[in-house]
Amino acid sequence: DILEGRSSRPRAVVGLTRLCAQSATEKRPVTGVDGRETMKATDYYKPLVEGDILESSPEQVTVVAGAFFLLAALCTKGVYLLGVNDGSILLAAVAALVGYEFADFGSGVYHWSMDNYGSSKTPVFGTQIEAFQGHHELPWTITYRQVCNNIYKICQATTPFCVAALALINNPYVLIWMTTALAFINMSQELHKWSHSSPAQCHPAINQLQDLGIIVSRKEHLLHHRAPFEGNYCIVSGHCNPFLDKVGFFRWMEERVHDINGAEARCWTNERLLGDTIESLGIKKTTTLTRGTKTATRGGASE
Repeated sequence: DILEGRSSRPRAVVGLTRLCAQSATEKRPVTGVDGRETMKATDYYKPLVEGDILESSPEQVTVVAGAFFLLAALCTKGVYLLGVNDGSILLAAVAALVGYEFADFGSGVYHWSMDNYGSSKTPVFGTQIEAFQGHHELPWTITYRQVCNNIYKICQATTPFCVAALALINNPYVLIWMTTALAFINMSQELHKWSHSSPAQCHPAINQLQDLGIIVSRKEHLLHHRAPFEGNYCIVSGHCNPFLDKVGFFRWMEERVHDINGAEARCWTNERLLGDTIESLGIKKTTTLTRGTKTATRGGASE
């Protein structure tokens, strides 16, 4: 629908569509809404969230650099405390693997909560909730976010845990587990971005990691972008998705939330927080959202 009827679209949407059709590695300028050529996405794209930009600011770069400096220190402490023998190296590898998959699970729980609860007025998480809803409406825009712009909010959230671990934890295996988990949690939105990018937009090594199933693939994450956005929430490796969806983990979580405070998940109600905004840009309104072939009802049951 985005590529059709282009002449009837606002110029901001047309410009974004044009840029999304070309490789990010080509770095060719496009014509912005003011008629001049630009390399900055925010110059021609009107974000759905007021005040949002796609470029990294110096403050965001500082946050990300600080977070990864602390992670390097955490890793160094873990390796320093680790005894060098076959058993310790094996246990360290297991700790790193568990940390990696924990990051995948954690990314899924976080993604699910942002997708299904709260609003732009929710304390602390409001802007993130709004951003996730915007992503459902215009999912390709994430591919034009610069790295630090894309991950700095997560780095802000994980940094206190990293500092606490540096000060309080002396078990090398826990430190290695935390280093791996926090590193991939920090990078989860970038892995998410790669799953929306074309192969031409990504380094061949990234494409290879996706093909090998080491990081979440385009095909795997595409399954999430089906209304009503009720599954495949994990965005690091994606390994946890089949199990969590098969056992109904998130449906169980939604029922518990509903039992506690009566809140219904957005994948039950089909609410679109930014529906009016997206329609004001001239993009066709989404039709009735369904679960499978039947209308979605509370708790995942169908009529």
